[in-house]
Amino acid sequence: MTTNGERWIQLLRSYSPVADNEAMQAEHIDKLARHLGVAKLSFIHPAKDDLLSCFPLDTGQFKNVVLTGTAGDGKTSLCLGILDELKHKDRVEGKGIATISIQTDAGMRGLTLIYDVTAWRKSNPTLQPEQVDVISRMAKSVYEGTDEYFVLAVNDGQMHELFRALPDGVDPAISRLQNDLITTHASGGRDCGERLSLLNLSHVSSERIMKLCLGAILDRPEWNCFRDEPDHPLFDQQSSLARNFVALSAVEIQEKLLMLAQLADVTGHHLPVRGVLCLLTNALLGHPDAKDGVLRPCADLSFIAKNSAKNKAAFHRNLFGDNLKPSVRNKRGIYRFLSMIHIGEETTNDLDELIIFGEKDAELAQGYAEIVASDRFEQQNPHFSNLLTAYIRGDIVQDEETKEFLSELAAERRRIFLQASVAQMNSYELWQTTIFHHAGTYLREIITPLNNGRPPGRANLRKITSGLNRIWTGLLLTEDGTELYFASGLDLTAAPISDLFLAQADLENNPPAVEVAHNHLHTIPDLILNANGRDFRFPLTLQRFEFLCRVSEGTMPSSFSREASSDFMSLKQRCLRKLELKASTTSLNLLEVRESGTIHKRAIHFSE
Repeated sequence: MTTNGERWIQLLRSYSPVADNEAMQAEHIDKLARHLGVAKLSFIHPAKDDLLSCFPLDTGQFKNVVLTGTAGDGKTSLCLGILDELKHKDRVEGKGIATISIQTDAGMRGLTLIYDVTAWRKSNPTLQPEQVDVISRMAKSVYEGTDEYFVLAVNDGQMHELFRALPDGVDPAISRLQNDLITTHASGGRDCGERLSLLNLSHVSSERIMKLCLGAILDRPEWNCFRDEPDHPLFDQQSSLARNFVALSAVEIQEKLLMLAQLADVTGHHLPVRGVLCLLTNALLGHPDAKDGVLRPCADLSFIAKNSAKNKAAFHRNLFGDNLKPSVRNKRGIYRFLSMIHIGEETTNDLDELIIFGEKDAELAQGYAEIVASDRFEQQNPHFSNLLTAYIRGDIVQDEETKEFLSELAAERRRIFLQASVAQMNSYELWQTTIFHHAGTYLREIITPLNNGRPPGRANLRKITSGLNRIWTGLLLTEDGTELYFASGLDLTAAPISDLFLAQADLENNPPAVEVAHNHLHTIPDLILNANGRDFRFPLTLQRFEFLCRVSEGTMPSSFSREASSDFMSLKQRCLRKLELKASTTSLNLLEVRESGTIHKRAIHFSE
């Protein structure tokens, strides 16, 4: 007979990246939870109130709703949840579809919820007549005002596929519905007329999703298993699960997870609910010696507990999927996102000096004790000191030994990164261990002020201006970017060296040459350039901010990143067109850089 704690872990495991992950689908989770007698992980979805507001029972003035977003954003859960929220009668279930009757103060209303479009097309790529009929009735409800309403839950990509799967000769109203939905979705809008709303769950910030998922997992009474079942190998205080639970409960770890969720949004990677739950449950239950790399209640637990080193299933390893096979890890977008950041993989002289020499160097002793020797969760590799000694002595010469040492050094950097406080992150410049050295500055001095209704500080605007000047002119201009120069080449606007002066704008102008403003449709702010009485704006992603900062500090644009350099050349062409900046037909001004890095404009007049 299974214990309460074992049933809790069985449920929790179903959210992790196990081989057969069908249970991650909302309807299967419900069945498993009922079978185990354990409530599923849940929280109030941020879009729930917006969805319910489309069905006011007092007026009966319903709307048709399209729920869209990436896979795993919670569309099915919202659809199933609304069945319990609304007072309904005569619920009829079909394949991926449910129809209910709702009594309102204005009379009876019918509501059909289509929550599994994938099931419609499993057997046939073309929609069947009964499915076409549902879409046709939805279109009629939108444009003809019937008393039947619909909720269509569909992934972003599936929306286009759904309408392409329609047979020829369908109701023209369906084509109108298709055009309205795609146009509204592309523009980031919500309402399309009085009877149709589009709710894009991808617009919910990843940071908010992370916070809700943390609460859903940690705030559960089932964690009393550590107190009630201490003799169970899973719940022993020295088990990897117990140590990982303590780690996930730590403020510093949660701060880092929320920061990483912010990074996802500002780099264009939305983290869906399913992905975040997968990440967190694997961080708790991951173990490379377990079947599928994830712990479960079974007879093998005692063997695993006795024969595994504490660091093997450490939180800082599981979080990045080290316990999983590469094929399993790479299938999931959230691990691909974390891999993109390269946490712990970047060499940083200051931190590496602390790690390697800090124990024996008196000048480094304080820093070493503060962030390296500190091992709150007892998950540091006990053999790492031996590897360090061998490295210092020059005994590591074989490729396999070198690979092992570099891998463990990267893991140690990750451990330090995750366990450090925000103050330690800044003072020890721990973002240097990632590919985004300026991520801390971006979050702290760009995103936070904008979220609080304040513009970013001028120091960062000058850095952005300096980076733009160097990228767009190809000249090593002064770092004091108080003026933005617009220039072109004699042949192309995208010429690597653009020394043909077109215009300049000052940060002191009104409006200033460079602004960073909050974008109400996205979590990524806009960079706005003002000149010639016009403005040009584009998303200031973290990647672009990082590139501008690196270049402003002296990095050569094309040698650092050809992709980023090409991106900014494309932006430059669009900018010059939008601002309508062209060379004079009577004279040219060539930009020359003096030894001080300042600009000198040499005029060349055309002969008459």
